[in-house]
Amino acid sequence: MPTPPHLGRFELHQMLGRSLAASSWLAIDPRLEKEVLLCVPRVQPHDSQALNDWTQNVQAAARLVHPRLAPVQEVVSKDNWPVVSYRRDTHVTLAERLSAGSPPTVDEIAAWMVDVLDGLAYAHEAGVAHRDLGVHTVLIDTNGRASVAGLGVGLMAYVPGTPQGGTVRQQQREAAERDVLMAGLLMHQLLAGQPALDDPDLGRAAQRVGREIVRLPWSAAQPVPDTLRAIVNRATDRQQRQRYLNARTLLAALQGWITASEQESGGPLVLLLDRLDTVGILPHRPQAERSLNQLLNQETLRVDDIVDVIVKDPGLVWELLRSVNTARFQNGASDDHVSTITRAIVLLGHQNLRKVAGSLRPWPGVLAAATAHATGIPADGSQSALEAELRRACLAGHMARLLAPFAINDEEALVSAMSQCLGPLLVRYHFPDEARQIDRLMQPGPPPAPDSPPAPGMTMAAAAAAVLGIDMTELSVAVMRHWGLDEKLQQAARPLNKTLPVRRPDDALEMMRAVASLANELVAAVSVGSARRQALLQQCFARYARALNVTLQECQEALETSLRLIDFPASADSFSF
Repeated sequence: MPTPPHLGRFELHQMLGRSLAASSWLAIDPRLEKEVLLCVPRVQPHDSQALNDWTQNVQAAARLVHPRLAPVQEVVSKDNWPVVSYRRDTHVTLAERLSAGSPPTVDEIAAWMVDVLDGLAYAHEAGVAHRDLGVHTVLIDTNGRASVAGLGVGLMAYVPGTPQGGTVRQQQREAAERDVLMAGLLMHQLLAGQPALDDPDLGRAAQRVGREIVRLPWSAAQPVPDTLRAIVNRATDRQQRQRYLNARTLLAALQGWITASEQESGGPLVLLLDRLDTVGILPHRPQAERSLNQLLNQETLRVDDIVDVIVKDPGLVWELLRSVNTARFQNGASDDHVSTITRAIVLLGHQNLRKVAGSLRPWPGVLAAATAHATGIPADGSQSALEAELRRACLAGHMARLLAPFAINDEEALVSAMSQCLGPLLVRYHFPDEARQIDRLMQPGPPPAPDSPPAPGMTMAAAAAAVLGIDMTELSVAVMRHWGLDEKLQQAARPLNKTLPVRRPDDALEMMRAVASLANELVAAVSVGSARRQALLQQCFARYARALNVTLQECQEALETSLRLIDFPASADSFSF
């Protein structure tokens, strides 16, 4: 593009930034006698029809009204160059902010990207893509809020190599996905202090993602929290299927991380608090409500019989412990927490036990219709996944109860094992769409080369951090803390690190945590395909045999007995050694 001192009536003062698609200029508008920001495409329309198409698209973008989209002042053509002008006011471009001020903090960067993604998500849902996101098209005001300018300005200036085929809807979807990738590259640049792939043009760098790997370096100018690092790395992942589906999902992950980091205690709980209050913790397992009602209708009851039925229903276990640990069931400010199901039953009594059981929704709870209505995906998949997760939690709880040594209470061991499953259960029930994203990220990808093994999927921790912006374990602990559960159960909810050897526990609390971790690792091992099952089982035994003094025979017997106990009635199962 030529650089004359004037573009139409606008007096050009300074180029603020450019890419292959468009450039941004600081100019004076003599009509307003004020500074304005001009966004100009880098490619001049080749004929009047191209100019008309550009004008229609940019005017459609200009009609969008959103706090995080910079309002367009004028769309005109000057000297055969189409121009979009914005009020300068108190805004500076992100490029100016980075060059003039101190380096932004991690929190500032996250807040800016939330604003940018909020505006992009609104535009994408209206069928408009940006196509030229960068430090020259993001504006920062004096309050530190970000907004997006240049929406659709670079429409004609596609980066070489961008596919142009397909329907209009396909092109819009591909352009929106490219916007989200460029947002990830922008976040990478801001956190790392240098552009990804050493290319300041985000559009050009986006074309290289896939052929080249983009990962946030560990040598950044300031430390980046692990959860935020996982979010950024997912946004720029080499495999397209691993990236965020749209701007709204990346926005949700960032907002989740900000919420968790701002709240010193129970931050992740904020994401679930409203849902837990309105729809309950979890639904009954299939047939669990009927089995409990049949038992409670008998004339003679033993507490042990009631416990044996309740422990088959994780939702009822948690509702029971939550109820008895609230203030109305405790003696004033007593620290005497209830950590066993037997004691909870005794404290509640027959009538209150019925009320607690009746407060749970019958299976499948809110998954009956909400999932299909909201996402267009049949709810059966979410229901079967939740049912399998509940069953695995039951199996882990029963195995921990049977493997618990005399030094610890067997019911506390059961609750501890279930507590390590609490976060995934809550996410799968209350946020089924996010749970499907996590499942997809954990699946192995296609091999990078024909003769190489499949690319490994993410771990549960990394996938949850990338989708929700939180850690599953921290979510479990925060919920348990909110319910007033015993501190020792909160500690036992943290599984042992699978990459480190297991040492002999020093006390009963460490023993309980280790037994719960063993039970969950065994359940995870027997849940995989037969090809890897034996190797994973041997790995479990090698890690825990000496520390917990357990044998293969004891684990086999615990598994076989647990399988007979967890169903209504007992049924054959595919889990086996």
